[in-house]
Amino acid sequence: MREGATTESEQSLLPGYEEWLERLSATYNSVAHCCRYRLQDRAAAESVSMEVVAEMLARPKVFRFFGLPFSGQLAKLAEPRIARVQRGTTMGGSMEWQEFLVRLRDVSKEHQEVFLLTCIEGYTDREVAVALGCDEDAARLRRESTMGLLQELSESVLAPGRREHVEEH
Repeated sequence: MREGATTESEQSLLPGYEEWLERLSATYNSVAHCCRYRLQDRAAAESVSMEVVAEMLARPKVFRFFGLPFSGQLAKLAEPRIARVQRGTTMGGSMEWQEFLVRLRDVSKEHQEVFLLTCIEGYTDREVAVALGCDEDAARLRRESTMGLLQELSESVLAPGRREHVEEH
């Protein structure tokens, strides 16, 4: 967590969501570091890393992977973008990591909870309904709303036409 004053949104982070944000930050930093080494261009490396993170939000099942399977998913998302930069093709959006992280921190507790249950734990709508004490239709609507939010966050960095066509497992 950053030093200094804690914002209201940071105070309302669920523990599992905060851990996920730390994992996502570590992922961003790792991808940016590797890309800096390969591209010899800090701005391009950070842009590639932002696109990889944005793509991950559009494919939230990737957060169920750990270790080599997770690294493999990252490589599938990063390599085409690295190749594009090496060919001299311009990168996408201009959002900085810290701005994007603030947007992720501002996600409501309700969306955080549904995200953790569905994207991290892999709960079905029925299991989400039991966990949240609501009916299955309400759980489905909450999941759809959360997935819509993730898609919006992804598209704030990466236009749908810039997504890579990668198999999801």
